[in-house]
Amino acid sequence: MFLCPQSSISRTLTKRCGVTQCGNVNISHPFRLKTQPPECGDRRFELDCEADINQLTFYRRYNKFQVHEIFYEISTLTVSYQNQVTRNCSLPPTGRFNEDFFFCEKLLFPAWLIDDEKLRDRYRFLYIVNCTSPVNSSIYVGADRCRNRSSDSFPTGSFFYFLDRDTTFPRDFDQSCTVVADWIPIMVKKNITALSTSEIYEKLSMGFELTWSNPYGEDLCSGKL
Repeated sequence: MFLCPQSSISRTLTKRCGVTQCGNVNISHPFRLKTQPPECGDRRFELDCEADINQLTFYRRYNKFQVHEIFYEISTLTVSYQNQVTRNCSLPPTGRFNEDFFFCEKLLFPAWLIDDEKLRDRYRFLYIVNCTSPVNSSIYVGADRCRNRSSDSFPTGSFFYFLDRDTTFPRDFDQSCTVVADWIPIMVKKNITALSTSEIYEKLSMGFELTWSNPYGEDLCSGKL
C-alpha cells in the first residue's frame, strides 16, 4: 500500500466508484485497487489484488501484509503479515512495527491507540531474535517452522526465536542474539511461553487491527505503542 505521509493529495481528485471485490473482501472508498481508474478512491489507500492467489495485499517499509476484512462502519481493517498466513517455511516478520506503520502519517495506525483499554488487552507484543547458536531457555520459543531447510534460504548459524516483549528484560537477551523484529502484535492474552511454535504462527495468522480514523484527534506522533 502506498500511503503518502503528506496531505498534499487533493481530496477533489478522489471519488466513490462503487464496490469492487478481491477474494471475500469488498473494496470501496477510501480504498482502491491498483487496477482501478486513477480517479477512484484515495491513492494513499491503494491495495493490490493478487489474482493468482485471490488475496488483497499491500507493502510497507519492511513487510508485506494481507487484508482479511475491512469494516467500513468502524473504519477498521484486520491484516496480517502475509508470510504468516501461507503456512510455508518463510521466516517471521522483520523490522520494527512502528516503522511499518508511521504514526505521524495519520492514515493507518494500530486500532489500540484509539481504543486502548478495549483493544490492547487483546494483544501481547513480540520480539523476534536471530541467534548465532541455539538458546536453551524456557522464555525463548523457537520461531523456525522448517529447521531442515537448504542453506540458500536459511543462513548458516541462524536460530530464530520469539520472546514475549512484556516479560523480557535486558538481562534475558542472550549475547548471541540480535533483535530482528520488535513490537510484533499477537492476539493472545497469556505469555507466549505457554504456546508452541505452531500455535504462535496460528495466532499471528489471525492478524491485528488497523484503523484510518482518529475521532479524538489524539497526538499519535510520539512513536510509542
